[in-house]
Amino acid sequence: MSASLFFLALSLLLSSCLPQISLKAGSNDDAVVFFSTGFSQATAKTLQSINGADTNAPLFNKADVLSLLISAGAVETSVSLPSATEITATGTIPHLATHQISQAGIIAKNAHSLTLTLGPNQISAFYDLLNDDVKSYLDLLMIPALIGEKMSVAEYTDLLASMYGPTFADEIVSGKLTIQLASPDGRKKLRETVTLGELLTMQTERTWSVNF
Repeated sequence: MSASLFFLALSLLLSSCLPQISLKAGSNDDAVVFFSTGFSQATAKTLQSINGADTNAPLFNKADVLSLLISAGAVETSVSLPSATEITATGTIPHLATHQISQAGIIAKNAHSLTLTLGPNQISAFYDLLNDDVKSYLDLLMIPALIGEKMSVAEYTDLLASMYGPTFADEIVSGKLTIQLASPDGRKKLRETVTLGELLTMQTERTWSVNF
């Protein structure tokens, strides 16, 4: 597996630098997913060093990211790289009722609502969908919500700092993830921001939903 597949999977959990996850309900049993993420140059190089990748190369590879989206069952996919350390991607998840992401309890949709749920169970379910190579890299980060360890944000920050330095730890834990959900016509929207430290140390589920 190439390094960029690891970075994409990592970004879904540990994105920084104005990360966003956006879901728009489709008119049928589908949803359009958009995400963007990026890292500072310093943190990008730390991530590359952890993985043994070339620190002078771009952090993401467009072809690999497209391949990962398609293998996850997304259609109508598109990926762009605004800079060497940033990525945006979009795709449509068809047949949500039977899709693995819905079965895992992460995304739910019916005729009148779209819901995103994140918590230890959902993070674990996402982890289970990954291959062994990606899992091994996520294991290095000792994510409390993933390993079932009760830990405060401050304690997790100290843990990351002890392993990868305070700059890396601060960027990961202090980063803010924007979550946006929209109705099929785009008129009904929900938009909220959550800190990554809060997300990665959560012990209970959080749910975001838009009704239409």
